Amino acid sequence: MKASRDQIMADVLGLLGKLADDWEYTGEITPQTRFFADMGLGSLDVVVLGTAVQEHYQQVFPFVELFAQVGQRAMPDIPVGEWVDFIYRHLDGPSADTAPEGSAR
Repeated sequence: MKASRDQIMADVLGLLGKLADDWEYTGEITPQTRFFADMGLGSLDVVVLGTAVQEHYQQVFPFVELFAQVGQRAMPDIPVGEWVDFIYRHLDGPSADTAPEGSAR
């Protein structure tokens, strides 16, 4: 059974809590909290979080796609809710090893 968005949010918040010892952010984390502007994470921190997510779900996620989209924005940042939605869409679905139909590798 696929995890709900609420369960994924709880999982992500738990992973952020475990990794937070290395970060200085102590505020409340909501779906609108941004990784870079609000929490002050660096790109390496997000890679570490992505690795933790993949280990938690025992699945490879195509985070490169998300990072490419975020890099094209005027404000390149990732709200926690968008991260959760991305995981939800790809959980037990297409992984980095399987390109979606119509996409180039």
